[in-house]
Amino acid sequence: MEKSVHSFVVSEKFDKKLYEVLADKYKTLVYKDILFITVEEDQFIVLFNYGVYTCWNLSFRNLEFFQNELQDYLINPLQEYKEEKFKYTVENEFKIVFDKFILENDSQLLKIAVSSALAQNVKLNQFESKVENTIEENSVIPKNLAKYGKISLNKKQIAKKIGELFLVKSQINLQYDLLDTPEFFWEYPEYEKHYNSLSKYLDITSRVEVLNKKVEVIQELLDVLSNEQNHKYSSFLEWIIIILIFIEIVMGLYEFLK
Repeated sequence: MEKSVHSFVVSEKFDKKLYEVLADKYKTLVYKDILFITVEEDQFIVLFNYGVYTCWNLSFRNLEFFQNELQDYLINPLQEYKEEKFKYTVENEFKIVFDKFILENDSQLLKIAVSSALAQNVKLNQFESKVENTIEENSVIPKNLAKYGKISLNKKQIAKKIGELFLVKSQINLQYDLLDTPEFFWEYPEYEKHYNSLSKYLDITSRVEVLNKKVEVIQELLDVLSNEQNHKYSSFLEWIIIILIFIEIVMGLYEFLK
């Protein structure tokens, strides 16, 4: 029988207290920084501290209840949640066929291995959307530079843009390690092959490379804005020097004529 697995990214990360709160309400097990939650028989949640969780065969009622419980423990919650949905069955061999996972058993560890790849996939979706939106919002900068040879922003506006772009770049870079092979597989290496198969299917490695290139575009925008700000400041200093020289010449002429 086909069942469903959903993965959600809802925030930058979860408050550390959340694990204790959930442990008081559900049957839970901790593997490294991953929390495995048994909600009901054959209904499970795998929660990752970087704001992502996967739901295995969870009913709508239990999902809604769980999401409400999380609200007070979200750090920098997303305005719009990212979600991915797949189907799975349990048979006698691990395979991936047209967005459906065939698992060789129904164990917790296998669910965590699969969930690790699904969690990275949906977190990567968040990064991709954030970078894409940032580049789109600032696409007018190189256009204006190409058309007019300058940027139509004052010093304060340029400084704010630099701050916004740098914030996006630093948030992505600081969380890049989330896209590496999870520490979970150091203790359970026999499940890494499942994780690798799913990561390859979801094209995570090549998507990370594309994301890196897009972050480089943000860096180029930062450099353009920084150079423009330096140019405007240099021009301002040059005009001050010219005005001071002019005043000095006028005063010299005045003294000479006097």
